[in-house]
Amino acid sequence: MGYIRRTRRDLSRNVFMINYDKVIVFLEKESSAADAVSRFKQAYHTFCKTDTWSPAYQVFVTGWQRLDGVMLLEPEDTFDNGYRVHLTTTTERSLRELLLAFPRRYTGLFHINEKWIENRIHDVVEGDVIQTDTGSYYRGIKRGSSTSAEQRTVTKRKDTVVSHIHKLASLRGKLEHSEFIVEGPLIVERAVTDGLPIKTILYTTGFVATPEGKVLLTRAASENLSVYQVNDGMMGSITTTRPVPSIIASVHLSYPNFLSASGSLNFHCSPRCVLLIAENIGNPDNLGMTLRTADAAGVSGVLLSDSGASPFHKNCIRASRGAVGRLPLFFTRDICDAIDALRVSGWQVLGATASATNQLHEMEFIRPTAIVVGNENTGLSADARDCCPQLVRIPMASGQSSLNVGVAAGILLYELTRHHRI
Repeated sequence: MGYIRRTRRDLSRNVFMINYDKVIVFLEKESSAADAVSRFKQAYHTFCKTDTWSPAYQVFVTGWQRLDGVMLLEPEDTFDNGYRVHLTTTTERSLRELLLAFPRRYTGLFHINEKWIENRIHDVVEGDVIQTDTGSYYRGIKRGSSTSAEQRTVTKRKDTVVSHIHKLASLRGKLEHSEFIVEGPLIVERAVTDGLPIKTILYTTGFVATPEGKVLLTRAASENLSVYQVNDGMMGSITTTRPVPSIIASVHLSYPNFLSASGSLNFHCSPRCVLLIAENIGNPDNLGMTLRTADAAGVSGVLLSDSGASPFHKNCIRASRGAVGRLPLFFTRDICDAIDALRVSGWQVLGATASATNQLHEMEFIRPTAIVVGNENTGLSADARDCCPQLVRIPMASGQSSLNVGVAAGILLYELTRHHRI
């Protein structure tokens, strides 16, 4: 069975890669849009007889080791170049992956049947909620891919594009404008391929002459992304990274509070969810490696304390290898408040610390599960240890008393994967 994994290159729209019988079973169990499911079943039965989809559905599925979400794109006749979109998803991660998979340049009429989906959809798709006789819909287009996209050369440092990018240099500027910067051909290419909501791309004169540059810039232009050429000197004034990157991009930033104003969870999960909580990781590279590990392990989301390194620091973004932007990231001002809210909601919360009595391989895991890791030098704070209902340690041979936080997170998450398929 084909799944969206972590990059758009793995999207499964090929009939030979998707088990449609399992898709239908999932939709019948999880979807509240009975009419949409019925139409899709009829279209599938027609396909089985004629080898042709009618209407011309596009089908996207997501999950790791099990089906977590389905997106049906049905041609929409009421407006040009658009789809009626039916989302059925069980976790924050599966929703984000499906939204990232929605093609650029196209308008989507998304059927909204759950409030949490309405709260998240605008992170990737720019538009408005509209009311019709058949229900509530969100009509929009993927951020950064509007018909007003520009492709031009920037020659003045006071150009509005350059001035805006300068504002994103500080964390305050990133949060104020809801954008962060990715740098270098590899990370920018991943951002384009993964379907991230890219607002602006800047590249140097030399980059367009390279084979990879021609391919990437051609694709970006074809997907209605705004692309600007600058000289090396201007790029050097925009970024402090050395050597100066040949291409950078600004991406829409989503970083909601994990708790609502009332103190309840602002995080949607299924009973099988896994959440990684990182308290006060100080080094951006360590945080990036931890996020990369969490991404690979298939976690449903990552909760970060507001102390410690920012996930939008350039070193963290580089080390995460694309996890920043793909993974649902949340923040909290008080780790203990978040842990208490999880515990009240029925989560198993495990704090990882070398001083714990319980060893990892002796633990009984109960879903949903949150694993808490701490600072790379001092570990979990005393408050966090006191708040965690259970503490666990990774057994180690003599000679070492601790592990890199990214390595520790990987061991913890994959042990959890071994016990309960994520």
